[in-house]
Amino acid sequence: MLPEHWSVKGRAETLHHLADKEWDIIIIGGGISGAGLLFEASRRGYRALLLEKNDFASGSSSQSSKLVHGGIRYLATGQLSLTRNAVQAREHLCQQLPGLVEHLPLVMPHYRNHLPGRFKFRALMWLYDLLAGKKYHKGLSVADIQKAAPSLRSQQCYGATQFKDAITDDARLTLRVLLEAAHYGGKAFNYCKVDRIQLLESGNQSGGFQIDISPEDHPMLSLSARQVIHATGAWTQSPRAHPSDPHDDPVKIRPLRGSHLLFSQKRLPLEKGVCLVHPDDSRLMFALPWLGHSLVGTTDLDHKEHMDDPIQMQQQEQDYLFKALNHYFPASKLTPKDCLSVWSGVRPVLSEPGSNPEHKAPSDEHREHKLWWQDGQLYLCGGKLTTFQKMAEDAIDQLPFSPQTPVAKPWPDLGANSHNQGEFLLIPETLHQMYGADVLPLNKMIPVEQKVAATPYYKAELHWALAHLAVKHLDDLLLRRTRIGLLYADGGTSMKDELKTLCQKYMQWDDTTFEDEWLRYQQIYRSLYQQPDYK
Repeated sequence: MLPEHWSVKGRAETLHHLADKEWDIIIIGGGISGAGLLFEASRRGYRALLLEKNDFASGSSSQSSKLVHGGIRYLATGQLSLTRNAVQAREHLCQQLPGLVEHLPLVMPHYRNHLPGRFKFRALMWLYDLLAGKKYHKGLSVADIQKAAPSLRSQQCYGATQFKDAITDDARLTLRVLLEAAHYGGKAFNYCKVDRIQLLESGNQSGGFQIDISPEDHPMLSLSARQVIHATGAWTQSPRAHPSDPHDDPVKIRPLRGSHLLFSQKRLPLEKGVCLVHPDDSRLMFALPWLGHSLVGTTDLDHKEHMDDPIQMQQQEQDYLFKALNHYFPASKLTPKDCLSVWSGVRPVLSEPGSNPEHKAPSDEHREHKLWWQDGQLYLCGGKLTTFQKMAEDAIDQLPFSPQTPVAKPWPDLGANSHNQGEFLLIPETLHQMYGADVLPLNKMIPVEQKVAATPYYKAELHWALAHLAVKHLDDLLLRRTRIGLLYADGGTSMKDELKTLCQKYMQWDDTTFEDEWLRYQQIYRSLYQQPDYK
C-alpha cells in the first residue's frame, strides 16, 4: 500500500516518467474530495493521477472542526436527505476506519428558559438515531454533566441529552484515503501546480486533454488524460459558458470561514463533547476533546478576502468564540493567552446562481454537493467531509467511458486491505488504528517506544513520515502528518534540534536548507496558527 513515489528518492525518479503514461483521469485537488475521487477511480480500475499544488490536505481538509457528523443543525432545518446520507456515511466510516474515525459522545445541556428544550431535542434525536439505524441518545443528570465537563456552567441546568457523532484527524484521514488509493494503483503528487489544461479534438469528438504542470522540484511536464476532474473546494474556478458574463457561472461558490481554538485539557477539561448554543445568535457550536486537548469551534462567516491570501481568524471571530466560552465555562476564566493554537478553514458552500448572499445567513445555506461539466471537464464542489465517498461515487459514475481493465464488483472497500491481525499484539492499538497495515513496517523501521512529550505521537511516527509520507517541507510534518505544531504553545520550537537531525537524515537537508525551512515554518505558524494579538 505504501507508494514508493512518496519517498524523496522515489518522487524524483517517478516524476521523470509521469509523461510517459496515458492517464484515464487526472484529478486536480489534494483535499478529502480529491482523495476520495482517487480512491473511487482506482478501486474500479481506472488509471488515475492526483495533483495538488501545495501539500495534501493543506486547505480546508486540515482546518475543519474534525467532526464526522450527520449535522443535527441540518436536520432541524429540514435537510432530511443530506442528514440521512451524512449519518449513514458516518456509521460506514466508523466501521471502515476504526480509531481513525471513531464515535464521540456529545452532550447537549438543557437550561431553564433557554433553547433547546429537553422534550423537543430528544424528539429530534429519535429521528437522528433512526437515520443511523441505532439508538445512541440518552438522558443525563446534572451530576453526569459535571463529570463530562467539570467547568460547564451548572446554574439553571436541569439535565442534558447525550448523543453520538464521530471525530477524526481530517488531514490524517485524507492521507489514509490517498494511501488506500495507492494500494489499487492510484498515484498522488503534492507540490505539482497545474498551469494549463487544453482540450484536444479528434474529428468531432474529444481526444482527451493535455495538462501542463510545474512540479516544485522538477521542470515542467506535459501530461495527457482522457478526463480531468476538478476537486479544489472553495478554490474552484470553472470556465463560464459566456466569459463576458460574470453571472453565467453554472454554480455560485460562497466561501464560508470557520475558525477554531485549541486549549490544554488542564485549562478546559472535557471528557465528552459539549454542544454550545451561542448566547447572541443561537448558532450551534461545539467544545470537543481532540488529541488529548480541547477544541472549540466554529464560526460561520462569509470569507471575503482573496482565496490566494492566507486564511486567518479575525477579531470578531475571536470575540464571538470567547463570548460563548465565558458564557458556558465561566469558572475556567479563559482568555486568548490560554489558547495553544488557532486555525481557520473555508467551507466550499454552494448558493443558487444569481442569489444574493446578503439575503441568506451563512448557516442557512444548504451543504449538498454538486457536479457539473464545463468544456469537457468535470467539476465537484460543495458537500461535507462526512460524505466524501458518496461525492466521489457520484462523480466517477458520470464518466462516459469504462476503465480498460475494470475491476469486478464488488469493488474493494475503504480499509479492506488494512485488517491484518497477525503481528499487531505488541504495537499500541492507537497506531494500529491510525496506520492500518503500515504499522508493521513502521514498527520494524523504528520500534514504537518513546512518545513525543505532551502529545499522543510516537517519535517513530516522525521517522516514518519523513521517510515515506511525501513530506516536502517542515510544515507538512508538523502541521499535517502530525499535529505537533498545534499542540505546543511554541509551535514545536523546543524540538528544533531533534527535528534538524531527523531532516538531515531523511531529507538530506544541510544546515542552510534546514534553517530556511525552519524560517518558512515559523512564518506559516505565526501567521495562521498562533493566537493573534488584536490590541
